[in-house]
Amino acid sequence: CDWSSDVCSSDLLIFASQFHVMVDDAPRSSGIQNLLSIPEAVYKGIFPIDGGNHHIAAALGILTIVTILVWTRFRPQKLHVVPGVLVAVVLASAVATIWQLPIRYVQLPDNLADAIAIPTLDLFTQGWTLDFLIAAMAFAFVASAETLLCATAVDQMQTHAPRTNYERELTAQGIGNVICGFFGALPMTVVIVRSGANVEAGAKTRLATILHGLWLLIFVSLLAFMLRMIPTAALAGMLVYIGYKLVNIQAIRELGKYGWGEVAIYAATVTTIVCADLLTGVITGICLSAAKLLYTFSHLDANLEVDQANRKAVLSLNGTATFVRLPVLAEELERVPSDVELHVDFEHLNYIDHACLDLLMNWAKQHESSGGTLVIDWDSLHARFHETAPSDQPDGQPFAA
Repeated sequence: CDWSSDVCSSDLLIFASQFHVMVDDAPRSSGIQNLLSIPEAVYKGIFPIDGGNHHIAAALGILTIVTILVWTRFRPQKLHVVPGVLVAVVLASAVATIWQLPIRYVQLPDNLADAIAIPTLDLFTQGWTLDFLIAAMAFAFVASAETLLCATAVDQMQTHAPRTNYERELTAQGIGNVICGFFGALPMTVVIVRSGANVEAGAKTRLATILHGLWLLIFVSLLAFMLRMIPTAALAGMLVYIGYKLVNIQAIRELGKYGWGEVAIYAATVTTIVCADLLTGVITGICLSAAKLLYTFSHLDANLEVDQANRKAVLSLNGTATFVRLPVLAEELERVPSDVELHVDFEHLNYIDHACLDLLMNWAKQHESSGGTLVIDWDSLHARFHETAPSDQPDGQPFAA
């Protein structure tokens, strides 16, 4: 639930922000504003206004998306290794270059070294302020959470590649971010769009990720003139397509099978990320999940039904039987008539600890002394919890602890 809601909301934010870039417009200042202003972006993409060229950029973005769809569906078998996004971007760039379209293009410096900013001594001696430390911790938390969530999502998207080694992933990210800091670069983290594109292209080993970075370095440092031929609308169209595909509506339906509580946490996390930011959304999701977990492990429903005619009773337990809920269990046991046969139903019980089992065993001895009996399906209990019975259990059969 946690990873799917955060990944889904991240993809939703990517989709919403890049929709504006696809029409050569600037993204809004927040996720909710990007979503609410999508109709305005659609209008700009259809009707030329303010003397702008939004409609031209929109046409190029649509061309990119259509090319991806057509190539994915009808590509020749011999060219199956060529990803549709590459074909789409090359085609859009060729069209924009041939017709010299008046739209925005990728901006890069002629020399990558010009963008390097080595930290000065003053930064090390005077930069350790409270605001700086808070910002550093926030970046570390968000980047680590995003990496773990996206890595989990990528593992779910494919089955043939090695699973993620989370400790190694975070260690590498930490080392990489230290290096980024010394060169004045933005913090690095795993991103679901690039990872998803890698998976869609057929990546099967970790070498794909290394080559991904290598190609970026080669193009940015040696082939910047080629990258400046790419329209930003084409890249945005690609991200709109990938973001749309990664918003997994089916995951919400699957989540409903685990109860409305999970769906509510999912919705709250997504809404908070969209309306506020990723950090706030992640913290909200964690807090709500912890509250639900606390409720689950402290909630017990005990329902006693007595059949006076046959001198039998059934005690149904639903939830989690721990020492916290001993008073609830004891109260129901006190209501059992002295000379009836009590059956305890564990079918809907999630967990039972030694304190509750000891209470049942001690109560059973007192109940037997007054002419009653206690019947527990120990085999069924063992099948659910796989533990060992106490020595005073009837017939020495296994039960849960």
